[in-house]
Formats: sequence, C-alpha cells, structure tokens
Amino acid sequence: MTQFHSLAPRLTLQSIITSRSFAFVTISGGLILIGMINLSSAAVAISQQLVFNQLIHLTIGGCVGGLLWFIPLKHLKDYAYLYGGLSLILLGIVLSLGESSGGSQRWIALSGLRFQPSEFAKLTAALIGARFLSDRKLIAAHTLTSLSPLLTITLIFFVLVFKQPDLGTAAIILGVVLSQLFCIPMARRSVIISQIIGVCGILWSWFFLLKDYQKQRIQALLFPDLDPIGSSYNSLQSLIAVGSGGTWGKGFLNSTQSHLQFLPSHHTDFVFSVFAEEHGFVKTLGLIILIFIFLSLCLEIARQARGTFNTLLAVGITASLFLDFSINIAMVIGVFPVVGVPMPFFSYGGSAALKTIIGCSLLLKIESASPPHHHYSHQPVSSGIRQ
Repeated sequence: MTQFHSLAPRLTLQSIITSRSFAFVTISGGLILIGMINLSSAAVAISQQLVFNQLIHLTIGGCVGGLLWFIPLKHLKDYAYLYGGLSLILLGIVLSLGESSGGSQRWIALSGLRFQPSEFAKLTAALIGARFLSDRKLIAAHTLTSLSPLLTITLIFFVLVFKQPDLGTAAIILGVVLSQLFCIPMARRSVIISQIIGVCGILWSWFFLLKDYQKQRIQALLFPDLDPIGSSYNSLQSLIAVGSGGTWGKGFLNSTQSHLQFLPSHHTDFVFSVFAEEHGFVKTLGLIILIFIFLSLCLEIARQARGTFNTLLAVGITASLFLDFSINIAMVIGVFPVVGVPMPFFSYGGSAALKTIIGCSLLLKIESASPPHHHYSHQPVSSGIRQ
C-alpha cells in the first residue's frame, strides 16, 4: 500500500503550472486581454460602450462555460441530435423572421437583444459529426454511402447559412465536419469520388450559386486595382492600415485608418488591422505565434482525449477556431476574399464571443476527462483516436 501510494501523482505547484490546462487557460486569458485592449482602441471612433458590452458578452460566456462543468460529456453526446435540430430550427427562423443588417439576414432579435444562430451552428455541427462518427461500429473503411446521413445534415446547415447570405460561416461549417472526416478511415474509391465532387462543386458554385457581389470580392482579391472604390475598397484600406504600421507600429490609440473612419468594420471584421497598424510587424508576429501556440494546445487536447466522441468533438471545435483565425487574418492582409468572418477573442460581437468561450470551455472539459499525463512519465503516447 505504501509503495502504491508513493507512485501516485502528487498535486504540486510545479505540476499545476506545467499542466496543459493551466497553459490553455493562461493563453486564452491573454488573448482575451489583448483583444479587449485592442477593441478599446478600435471603438474610439464609435463608442466605448462597445467595450462594456463586450465585457458583458464575455462574462455571460464565462458563466455558460462554468455551467458546462456540471454537464457530463456523455449528456452532450446523447442529446447532440437534439441540439442540432434546435440549431436548424433557429436557422430556419432567421430566414423567415430574422433581422437584416448590411444586406444580410443573420440575426434573431428578442426584446432589444439579438443573436446570430449561425455562429452556434459551428459548435452544433461539431457535436453532430462527433456523435454520428463515434456511433458507427467500424467494420470496414467508411464510404460515401455510410456517411450520407451526416453529409446530408451538413449540406442542410450549409444551405441555410448560405441563404442568409453568409458564405464564410457556411464554408466553416463544412470545414468543421470535413476536419472530423479526416480523422476516420475512408475507402480509397470514396476519397477519389469526393475529390471529384469537390472540384465540380466549386465550378458549379461559381456559375450558378455565388451572387455577383461574392464573385466581385473574389475578383478583387486577384485584381485589387480593378475597383478600388467599390469591391476592392475594404481590402485596400485594410492593407493600408497593416502596411502603415511598419516595424514597430504607430502606438496604442494612434490608428489613423480606424479613428478617421477610412477602415470599415474596424471593430468587427477588420479589428486585426487596427492591431497591426498600432503595434507593427514585430508585435503582430508575436500575436500570431501566440495564436499558433493556442491552436497547438487545442490539437494536443484532441490528440490526448479519451474516447472517439471526445476526440472528434475537440477536432471540430479546434477546426472552427483555426478557420475563424486563419480566414480573418488572411482576409485582412489581402490573401483571401472578404467574407465577414470574425476573429476569435478580438472582434466585437456577442454571438461570436459566446461561441468562442463555450468552445474553449468544452475543450477544457474534454481535457479534464482525458487520461492523466505527468511530467515525469517517459512512456510515449500513441497517436490516433483513443477508444
């Protein structure tokens, strides 16, 4: 008994500080703090009330995340399809009764408050994908036929969000499910057919699905001088902001592009431009490295998760965060079309903030349910999904 007790892990200050959970919470908190400081500058030309509102959004997200600790992950799995159904109903309400703004109908307004169901659809898509794939008793590699129910549900999500219209979020929902499919074995024939369908789908979308303004944004990416005061305006103003930051930046609260209202949506879609202009290349590179470390921790949580459902859910949430970060930053620096994807921890918006905090809370919940890992262990950890 004494010998067994001596081998048991001891909870020490060093073990806490070196734990993955501590690193995840610390970096997440750091990104929230940097994002709030940056938002306070971006809001100068609008209203500092935005900063207070965002604090409320984050507080609500923290409370919801705290409640998740009392909900077993098995409950999330058991009711995943119910959550997915509720999400589809909300997306349907958006199309019929939703509130419009800026040419898009994406919000549901209730008593002066409004929320964006498509943001939460990223999480419910991850839940449905994890539940469906973890329920399948794998005898042979998956085929398109065996995956048809999941692909159909994902397509319904895509269509409902695309009709708002919101191409960026619709594409991210597809990306969330595809990231989960990359983690499972698939028949070679199905993979080849999927690639052919994907290429044909892109071509068909260009000619029959995309609206004219969406095509113009893609053309503006390839030919930015084609319409500098029209479809290319947002991207060009963002590039001016990023480039004018130089090596060390103009300094906090000195973003002329946003404060003089040249940069559109500088507190939402282009909030990263404000950071780049004020802090310059060096600090912006440091921020990107911090985001990379954060996403690496998310992937490590998925890799070490216990059980197929937990692993796939963590993969889906990580894919959502990765796509949000990468598309927003790529859009800001002019290497991706302007599609209106918010930057996690930085962009103003209640729904996006809630979705990010809830996603991080779920990752932390999955980490807490993972097998214990100790800094003194020298045994290699096998890769892949743990049953």
